[in-house]
Amino acid sequence: MDCPQVPILGSDDEKAQKLAMALAFPQAPRLTCTRHLKQNFSHTLADKVGLPSQERQRFITQVFGDNGIIAHGIDHMDIAYRLQHMAESTENCSVQKLIELMSPLLVENAKWT
Repeated sequence: MDCPQVPILGSDDEKAQKLAMALAFPQAPRLTCTRHLKQNFSHTLADKVGLPSQERQRFITQVFGDNGIIAHGIDHMDIAYRLQHMAESTENCSVQKLIELMSPLLVENAKWT
């Protein structure tokens, strides 16, 4: 007899969708769409933090770029370390807080990819 497979679920971190997935598949790992995380990160840096375009792009590239933390993290622990180091090395408190808020989602994604 085959054991049922637990699906890996993806979303854009929308609260109602996350709740529905948790109720329907409580044991399933949940990923947050990296494209949506990148967009949210960019919009927050622009609209709430007020970071100039060039500086905003530097942070986005550091995290999401082809040579960024997500692309080159060895595993979820390495990504967590790199994000923590990035947060600690910035002098902008708002950027630091944003990185700290996004880190758990990015690290969780790395566990399943």
